[in-house]
Amino acid sequence: MFINININFYRNNRSLTEEELRDQQVNRSTMLKTQPQPLQKYNLMEESYGPKWTKTAGMQSELQHCTVEYANAHKLQQDHPCVIRLIRDHYLHHPVPRSLPYHLDYPEILDPSDGQSKGVLQLLQNQTNGFFIECGGFDGEYLSNTLYMERVLNWTGLLVEADKNALHRLSTRNRKAFIAPTCLSTKPYPMEVLYNATNTLFSSIIDNQKRQARSKRRNVKQESTFNETDKVYRIQCFPLYSMLVAIGRTEIDYFGLDVEGSEFKILETIPWHKVEIKILTVEWDHIPEGEAVLSHLMKNNKFVKFGHIEMAYSREVLYVKDFLHNLRLYE
Repeated sequence: MFINININFYRNNRSLTEEELRDQQVNRSTMLKTQPQPLQKYNLMEESYGPKWTKTAGMQSELQHCTVEYANAHKLQQDHPCVIRLIRDHYLHHPVPRSLPYHLDYPEILDPSDGQSKGVLQLLQNQTNGFFIECGGFDGEYLSNTLYMERVLNWTGLLVEADKNALHRLSTRNRKAFIAPTCLSTKPYPMEVLYNATNTLFSSIIDNQKRQARSKRRNVKQESTFNETDKVYRIQCFPLYSMLVAIGRTEIDYFGLDVEGSEFKILETIPWHKVEIKILTVEWDHIPEGEAVLSHLMKNNKFVKFGHIEMAYSREVLYVKDFLHNLRLYE
C-alpha cells in the first residue's frame, strides 16, 4: 500500500515532458473549439418563427398592415417581408445606366478618396466588377472611397446617405450604384431617429444618450435641447442587413463605414453568418466605445485588423476577412 501511494504521488507530481505538455494544450484547445458557443440574436425571422417562417400563419395578414410606422412600432425583424418591401418601394434608388455620363465637379480627379480606395484595391489586386457599400455616401464625389472603383474598375454597390443636402447632390451625380436616402439603424430593427445635419460633412444620429448628456450639461429639459429644423430632423433608419436583403446582395467586396460615432452599434446589428464581406474600413475616432472594443468585435466575427489609415480627413481601421480562421483548430 505504501509503495502504491508513493507511486501515485510520483505520477501526480512529477514534471511533465515537453510532449505531454503539448498534448495537454492540444486537448484543451480542442475542447474549447468544440464547446457550443452561445448564439447571438440578431432579430431575424428564423429566430422568431423557425427555418420555415415563410409559411407562418398570419404573415399575409401582417403584410396588409405594412407601413413604416407599423414596422418601427413593432420592431420588425431585419428580414421581415414588410421591412424588405418598404425599402424596395420607398427607400431605394436604382443605379443609373452606365451609358449616362457622370455629373462631377472635378471629373479630372479619378480617385477623390483620402487613400482608402488605393489601399483597399491593393489588397484586392485591382479587382474589377466588385460590389461596395459606402455609408455615408456624402455627395458621391468629395472624399468618395468608391467613385474610382465604379468609374475605372466597373464596380457597383450601395451608397447610404441620410443628410438631405448631401443626398440632393449625390442624386445628381449619375452614380452607377443603389442609393438609399436613409440611415443605418443602430438596432436590429427599423427605427426613426433625430438627425443632426448642422455640419453636412459631420452629420450624424442624435441618440438618446447624447440628448440626455447635452440636456444635463445645459440644465434644460431634454425635449427642448434639439428642436426639429431644416438642419435637425427626423429620419428613417434600417439595419444594414435589411438593405442587403432588399437589393439581393449579401456578398460584399468592400464596406466603408463613416457615420461620425454610430459605427460600433451598426456593426453589432449585422448577422455575420448571413453575409460575406472581404474588407472594411471603419472610422473609429468618434465612437464612444473606443477602437479596442471595435477591433474586439471584428475579431470575434472572424476579421483581422490589418492596420490604421491616418490621413488628413480620415482616422480609420482597415479589417480583412480572416480566411484562415477555420484552419487554426488548435490555436
